[in-house]
Amino acid sequence: MSKPAFAKLSPAGQDLVDTCKALKQSGCIIEDKYWEKLIDQKIVQIFNANKGNQIDRALDFLATTDTETHDILLEHAETMSESCVLEKNGIHYDCLFIVVPIVAWTRFQIPSPAINPKTQDQLIGLLKKHISATSVDIAIHPHLCSVDQMPKSFSEVHEWCDSLARQALQLPHRELSCADMPEEDLPMLADTRYIMAVFCTPQNQRVFKWQEAEEKFAEQRALCLTPWQNDALPVFRELLPACGLELRLPDAFYIGNREADKRIRFAALTASVQWLQNTLDIPAEAFRATIAACGDSQIKEYRIGFTFLDSHQVIYGCLWPLFSDELDDTQDEPIAETEPLQHIIEQLQENGIKHIICINEMLKPGAHEESEEPLFPNPAGELSYVSAPDDFDDMDFSGEQFH
Repeated sequence: MSKPAFAKLSPAGQDLVDTCKALKQSGCIIEDKYWEKLIDQKIVQIFNANKGNQIDRALDFLATTDTETHDILLEHAETMSESCVLEKNGIHYDCLFIVVPIVAWTRFQIPSPAINPKTQDQLIGLLKKHISATSVDIAIHPHLCSVDQMPKSFSEVHEWCDSLARQALQLPHRELSCADMPEEDLPMLADTRYIMAVFCTPQNQRVFKWQEAEEKFAEQRALCLTPWQNDALPVFRELLPACGLELRLPDAFYIGNREADKRIRFAALTASVQWLQNTLDIPAEAFRATIAACGDSQIKEYRIGFTFLDSHQVIYGCLWPLFSDELDDTQDEPIAETEPLQHIIEQLQENGIKHIICINEMLKPGAHEESEEPLFPNPAGELSYVSAPDDFDDMDFSGEQFH
């Protein structure tokens, strides 16, 4: 343990790190449960003292000194910020912060509208019908949020969870003001919008619909998706007009966000091809896509450069980032056989791109990029900046924007 860095942590932060290390050393489930309960208590105490930055500092310290303990603390910090326990009329309730992700793409601007009371009631009814367990009380935030408008820190997530949970249980609560939400600076061709909700249920009872099944438990979650999509899509089409939409399964705050971030990559490719066709008035088969794996020592992302069939000039570009749980999966396989590459090819083909080139070696963009504008591959396997076709110099052909 780096003692000078450790000494800079607050006493509460030092105690939290020490308890997480004790859990790492535990050799049985019974001892695990003891340390886990103690860690959760200490995290809640930090939240209640409005000192959530102490958790961030502890994570920063562990990120460079003990990655295993870092992961333990991160898991518990996420769990305790996206959940809380409240008491009403002598009954204790487990409360879970939920996100309802909507992946959207358009050639216009994706809105972030307020949700009127009638639509709120409609959405709560659909969540109770398809997603939540029978005994769950639900409250939702009256605004369809973009990524920029969502709580960022553990403390903010915990604050939103507590406020919405109190609203669901009809307890005194602080209103979460939409006036404090920042406006997005850039229009997005593909982005995610979120309904923010809290599910409250008597303690130790079931939270989700799929927990109420009598058999084949592992299959039940997936079975809830299609009915939810069928009934909820008309509601979201009214909230997000002129957008292509894909509804993901509502889930706990952090996992719901991560899964939506992965799905937005598919929507970004669809939006890119549609934008090119609409802007240039040219069918998809007139374009060629070149895919390259990019990174320094390992693949960090895939980049897709679009050109005309008879040219190497990159007129548009799209990024396919890899997430932390995906990085190791691509390193031991030939690039042509990696799963992300297959997903990219399939998505391009579904959108009418017939001419696709895959570069069989990893490219290192860092050595070539001299500005924040990314480089994209051309059919020769070279990374180049995006430039508009000669007849479209007045249009912005820089890489498409999406979260």
